Amino acid sequence: MDSCATGDTQEICWFCRKGRHEDCMKEIPTQGKSEGPHDCTFDTKLIPCKCNH
Repeated sequence: MDSCATGDTQEICWFCRKGRHEDCMKEIPTQGKSEGPHDCTFDTKLIPCKCNH
């Protein structure tokens, strides 16, 4: 079962982690808490998938 393990799994998309490299997303949306006025303000940015398939 997938867990929120730390490490380089954050930089590999869900499909590659499941072994479905043909469905690689190429870019992974990541949410980071922004410096907005509310607690629920998030910035979504894309990082490239770093899987070596």
